Amino acid sequence: MTKPITLICHAKVNLSLTITGRDAGGYHELISAVCFTSFGDSIRISPASQHKISYEGPFADALQQAGGDSLMRRAAMLAGSDEAHHIHLNKQIPLGGGLGGGSADAAAYLRYLSAHFSAKDKARLRKRAEVLGADVPACFDNHAHIMAGRGGTSYAINLPDHLPVMVITNPLIHSDTGAVFAHYAAQSKAFGDITPHQISALFKKGAWGEIMAIGNDLTSAACQLYPQIQDLLDEMAQIGKDIGDDFIAAQMSGSGASCFALLQDRMAAKTYCEKLIQKGIWAVATDLF
Repeated sequence: MTKPITLICHAKVNLSLTITGRDAGGYHELISAVCFTSFGDSIRISPASQHKISYEGPFADALQQAGGDSLMRRAAMLAGSDEAHHIHLNKQIPLGGGLGGGSADAAAYLRYLSAHFSAKDKARLRKRAEVLGADVPACFDNHAHIMAGRGGTSYAINLPDHLPVMVITNPLIHSDTGAVFAHYAAQSKAFGDITPHQISALFKKGAWGEIMAIGNDLTSAACQLYPQIQDLLDEMAQIGKDIGDDFIAAQMSGSGASCFALLQDRMAAKTYCEKLIQKGIWAVATDLF
C-alpha cells in the first residue's frame, strides 16, 4: 500500500433480541435480528514504520479516556500482518451504546488486511476473530443476519427491496453489558421460543412492525439500571405519535444504551431526527443494509 485508504466501520443494530436459554456454562443464548447502517466510524489506514492509532471525532476523547481502541490493537496482532500501519479513527459511534462500535472498527481493519487473502485464509481469519468477541465476526461479514446461540452462529437475511429509514439515538451514557445481563438473569425465569426461520419469514415479507414487536428482552433490565434509557424511549414514543403513520416503532439496541426508531421514508426520518435534536438529544438518521 502506497496511499492512505479510508473505510467505513458500519454501526450494528439489533432490531430484536430474544433470550432463549442458558448453556451449560451459564452463558445466555439468544436469537437476534441484526442489520448494519450507513452511519458509523471511519478509519484511514496509512503505511507506517510502526503501528499507531490516532483519534478524532465527537467521541474520540471519551474513547481515549477509556484507554483507546483495544480491539483494534488486538485485531492487528491477531492478523499477524508484516506491514505496519497508522490507523486514524474518526469516532462517530457513542461508546458503550449497543452499536458494536469497537467491533465494527476492528472488523473493518481485519477486512482490509484480508482483502488479498485466499478464500481459505480469509475464512481462517474470520474464525480467529471470534476471540475478540461475538460481534467482531458479525461485523466482519457486514451484512444483515440473525445471530443465534452465544452469537457465534448466524443466518444471512435477504432484505426486501423497500427498507425503512432508521434514526439512532443515545442518552450519552455507557451501558455495562455484563451488568445488564446479570440484572436480567436475576429477575427473569421464562425464555423466548422464537426461531430464526420465523424471523426470516418476517423479513421476506417486509413486516417491519412485526419484527419490532418481537422486542428486546434486555430492555427492562437496562432501563432499571439506567433510567435515562426509559426516559429516552418514552420521548421517542411521544415523538412517534406526533409523526403519525410514518412512524413504525422505537426500540433499544443490544444491551443499550442506544435506541432507534424505524420510519417509513427519508422525510419522516429527517423530521423525527430533528425533533430529537431540538430536545437536546443526540440523534442521527441513517440507511439500513
